[in-house]
Amino acid sequence: MPDYKEIVTGRIVTGDRKPLAGVEVEAYDKDLLVNDHLGSAETGADGHFRIEFRWSDYKNDFGLPEGRPDIFLKLRTPSGGTSRSKVFRDLKGALAPDDSEEVMSLGDVVVES
Repeated sequence: MPDYKEIVTGRIVTGDRKPLAGVEVEAYDKDLLVNDHLGSAETGADGHFRIEFRWSDYKNDFGLPEGRPDIFLKLRTPSGGTSRSKVFRDLKGALAPDDSEEVMSLGDVVVES
């Protein structure tokens, strides 16, 4: 499998769907023993974030590449509050026509206040 670029996008919002700016977002691949840190970003004024990583950045617990990432987010709001998203299992996204990258959208991720 080629070591193509993976891109995770989404929007951090409140329970009433208002976008949250300035949220620190860290993406992880959930594994049984050790979770792989995939990258981090900060949300813009519209609450959107984008995190890029490579297919080779996530591995199973035996150090071998795995087929699909099970992604979860750790979030820190500007006020210092922290939360963790649900696990988005076996994500699949839109592949570029030349298979060089895949974009996986998580949609709106709600932060409970």
